[in-house]
Amino acid sequence: MKVLLKQIWNERRSNLWIWIELLIVSVVLWFVVDTSYVELHTYFEPRGFDISNTYLISVGTKNPQSPEYIPPSTRTVKAGSDLLEIVNRLKRYPDIEAVSLSRNSYPYNGSNSGSYVRVDTFEQGSRLYRATPDFLRVFRYQGANGETPEQLDTLLKQGVLIVGENLLTRKYGLTGKDILGHSFYLGDDTIKAWPVVAVTKPVRFSDFESAYDCYYIMQLYDENWPENVTEDDVRSLELCVRVHDDSATGFIDRFLEVSDDQFTVGNLIIEDVCSMEDIRQLYQLDDTNKFRDQSIGIGFLLFNIFLGLLGTFWFRTQQRRSEVVLHIICGSTHREIFMRFINEGLILLILATVVALFIDFNIAYAELTPSMYGSTLTVGRFLITTLIAFLLMALMIVIGIWFPARQAMKIQPAEALREE
Repeated sequence: MKVLLKQIWNERRSNLWIWIELLIVSVVLWFVVDTSYVELHTYFEPRGFDISNTYLISVGTKNPQSPEYIPPSTRTVKAGSDLLEIVNRLKRYPDIEAVSLSRNSYPYNGSNSGSYVRVDTFEQGSRLYRATPDFLRVFRYQGANGETPEQLDTLLKQGVLIVGENLLTRKYGLTGKDILGHSFYLGDDTIKAWPVVAVTKPVRFSDFESAYDCYYIMQLYDENWPENVTEDDVRSLELCVRVHDDSATGFIDRFLEVSDDQFTVGNLIIEDVCSMEDIRQLYQLDDTNKFRDQSIGIGFLLFNIFLGLLGTFWFRTQQRRSEVVLHIICGSTHREIFMRFINEGLILLILATVVALFIDFNIAYAELTPSMYGSTLTVGRFLITTLIAFLLMALMIVIGIWFPARQAMKIQPAEALREE
């Protein structure tokens, strides 16, 4: 090692340019890795719900000009009762596991209701989900303390609040255990306090939003409100269903075939059925395209970095073929020669990385990188991203040395010396 360090120092003029190149590439590559790490970490965070085999059923009304339309003035049953009848029929439909009604609550929803909760001196803005208890079973919410969707369903029926465990974490540092059992006031109401009887795992609003920025509270949507629902209100309500796993294939076609006969009640009809996967894809189309374009750009940049480092060390090793031959003549094995070249490249990388770490730290400290959990600089994230960047560069250097070194070792000593 001492001999190798002395050789690096003796060749410092040519090694300086390689060191500068490694320093610049190291900083750029770390920034790319750090940005990608945040994006991927956010994307693969637990969503807090499950949309597999779930569907949104759109309920509409008959055309008033249709001969089948029943004028509301001639009816004693209101639209809300008709809607509840459709819900009950859906619950009896063989393919369906659970049915829920909600307002601005289903995942990947372009509309939302806002509110804020207050308890003591704590106040936090949040999305307000109003849903029937089966909503928790449809989207399989999980309790932070291990409660099943069925248990959460039973708790919501009590007319209480269910909240995400991160509701007050970001602003006040309170966890789900801290707020469980307390009572919250909603909005400007100072009279009725809503007890929190269950805390779920954080629920995200989309795949590109971190749970750190997503807060929700869920309030019971009483199933006995038909007198408050008109035909105009029906379109604003969300009718969601979960289908049994073995019935999901072809469910939409089978359901629409019988919807007119089995699920037309009063003036209410089934207009359409859409899978939550399709809703997810449509809701996130712009973000997905942006993520794809960003990934292509990062991939192209990484490819150019790879070619640059590969070319540098390939050319450097190719120019030192005579040195390889001299080592062979002096009795060095191929493995010893190869490791000598590799170690030389890695030492230059380590020397560049030491300075690059200082630059990387200051970039993160200046908040020039994407924020994750409210911070651009944490010990774990910094160590992970710098290690990934270092390993990627080390791999590029090894590849850049490996192939030309192998070719150089195959050449006959006499031929190499003659070329020299």
